[in-house]
Amino acid sequence: MSDIRSPRGKRPASVVGGALLMAVRALSGAAVIVTVLASWDTYAATIVINGERVGGVNPQAAGAVLGWLLGAYAVYLVLYLGLAALVLIGHNWARVVAMSFASLSILLSFADYALNGAEITLRTSLAGVTVDILILLALSSANARHFARARGEARSGR
Repeated sequence: MSDIRSPRGKRPASVVGGALLMAVRALSGAAVIVTVLASWDTYAATIVINGERVGGVNPQAAGAVLGWLLGAYAVYLVLYLGLAALVLIGHNWARVVAMSFASLSILLSFADYALNGAEITLRTSLAGVTVDILILLALSSANARHFARARGEARSGR
């Protein structure tokens, strides 16, 4: 039986599961981007700047804003996939950052619910919050912590 504390030990299921859930989270974000691209005019018309809908007045400006937002979100998703790969490799700092992102996402969903009355349904944020909770549970397990720390110690030569 392989010891999870050894740097050559098998990856715990919690690390593999956490990284896979992070990949699922990123792929769901990519699906959002594809959905917005498919209905570009509809989403561009909803852009509001300084309390005014820009889409009705200046569709080009609204499209530019939407393009920048989608571009920034795409960069975030690529970086998040990279973070998932680093978690899978066994970098402890990546595991902690991933747990921080999941916690922040959960807190933002709660704040949106508490302050704005946003509904938490399957169509809105329920699936995302569920995946974030599962990421948090998987990566905060003792096996994931021991694996990441052992890999870090092996890399540093201790």
